[in-house]
Amino acid sequence: MSDVTYERLKNNIAEESTNGSQVTVTFKCPVTEKLHHAVATMRASKGMGAEVKKQVKNELLYSAKRGLRSLLRGVLGGGRAGYAAGNVAAKSVPNAGSPVFDKAAQERAVVEAFESVASEFAWSEEQKAYIDAEEANVLMSDFDKQLKNHPIQGQWERSVTARMLAEIVAADGKIEDEEREFFESFLSDDTGTLDEVIEQGSLSKVELEEVKPDARASMMMLAYSIAMTDEKLDAAEQEALAKFAKGLGIPLDREEQIRSWSAAKVVETMLEGCYADGQIDDDERKRISELANNIGVNEALVAKLDVNIRKRKGI
Repeated sequence: MSDVTYERLKNNIAEESTNGSQVTVTFKCPVTEKLHHAVATMRASKGMGAEVKKQVKNELLYSAKRGLRSLLRGVLGGGRAGYAAGNVAAKSVPNAGSPVFDKAAQERAVVEAFESVASEFAWSEEQKAYIDAEEANVLMSDFDKQLKNHPIQGQWERSVTARMLAEIVAADGKIEDEEREFFESFLSDDTGTLDEVIEQGSLSKVELEEVKPDARASMMMLAYSIAMTDEKLDAAEQEALAKFAKGLGIPLDREEQIRSWSAAKVVETMLEGCYADGQIDDDERKRISELANNIGVNEALVAKLDVNIRKRKGI
């Protein structure tokens, strides 16, 4: 069975609107009637979906970054805040001079918007729709539960999170074009561009101490997950992560737990990318196993993650 498509989402779309290139969507569980709001941007380039799928199949770490990109867009530039901002913009910004997008571009944006809340859902063949993961008896990962129960809210917390992630990507002293494109895809007007974030300098202990206690573990978790998309943690990244943990007051045993959750999430996003066409081949399984081992995820956990993803996707 195929991965998420606009056709499969039709029974979940409660509301869909556009303003220029922005698409705002409200997704609804047909069983619990719970609402999830998300925002995405339309892109006019043709064949983008096929190209992304090709890259996902050939590069697992790219797959992990793509999965985290949707999540980070919700944390730093989308989610409920983005939904509200989108509604205000739709009422106040004139459409004159806006580019014209076709139906396919809008449908791709709706699918991308769903990706930012997909961890909350699981496919139900009976309902022919996505329903709340808990209702479908699909366990959320510890990573997703942490972000759900302890979201990163507030301008200061989002700003510090962006700076933490920027320090990780710049830890080796250089930023590749691919990394820059990745960051620009989820940073918002509130956080600024990657260059603007980096220009603020390295985070100090005092700045980290000003973060709300409830958000600290979630922020640390995102920093670890970004670092692990490079397959291994180099010395500079480990130094930055240690500084964050100390500044945020996270004890060693809690940090190890956060590290474990982050590693499992990276493997999960790689598996999700491989299932983009509904199946996974032996070469992909072998490569995933190798990458998982490099970041401390054993075969038993990989197998468990695989089952949960297939249940969530209805494969």
